[in-house]
Amino acid sequence: MAKVTCINGSARNNGSCAYLIDSFIKGCASSNAEIAEYCVGDADLHFCKGCKKCYIDGNCVQSDDVQIIVKDILTSDIVVIAAPSYWADVPAQLKTLFDRTTPYGDTNPNRISVANKHIKGIAIAVRAGVREQENELVLNAIEHYFGHLGIDTIKRISITGVDKLDDLIKNHDNEINLIIDLGNKLSQNLF
Repeated sequence: MAKVTCINGSARNNGSCAYLIDSFIKGCASSNAEIAEYCVGDADLHFCKGCKKCYIDGNCVQSDDVQIIVKDILTSDIVVIAAPSYWADVPAQLKTLFDRTTPYGDTNPNRISVANKHIKGIAIAVRAGVREQENELVLNAIEHYFGHLGIDTIKRISITGVDKLDDLIKNHDNEINLIIDLGNKLSQNLF
C-alpha cells in the first residue's frame, strides 16, 4: 500500500490548488493508498527564526504543524505539492513550510529525520496569467525543496489562465485528467 502526502500550497482551502489535490486523491481512490492531506493556509506554521539551533541538535526551537507534515512527507512514497503563483513565487505560507524544514534538509549536518525509502514528487503550479516563466519559478521552488529532502521530482505540471476555480474546471480538462491519471498510476506503483 502506497502512502501519499498531498500539500495544497495555497492560502485558500477551496480554490484551484485544492481542486487539483482533490483530483489527484480521486485518482488514488481505486487503491488502498494511505493519504495525508494538508492546506498550508489552514496549518499552524510559524516563521523560521533563523537561529540555526537545528544545526546543533537537529531540532527546531518551535513546535507547530511542521513536525507533523514533515513526518508524513518523509514516510511517503509520493508527495504532491500544488501551489499558486503569487508574484512569480510560492505563497508565503508554503515558503514558511519550506523554511521550517531546515532541520530535515540535506544542508543540515545534524538532521535526525531522513526518508528511508525513495520518494517520488509531483510539482503543480497554477497562475492567473498566461506566461509560463512565472510558473517555472514556482515549479523550480518546489523541485528545489524536494531535492533537499531527497525527493525525486517525476512530474512538473504548469497550468496558466486560471483566475478563478471556474477557469480551471471549464478550460483545463486535459490537465485535470492527467492529474487524476497520475494519482491512479502512482498509487498502484504503475508509474
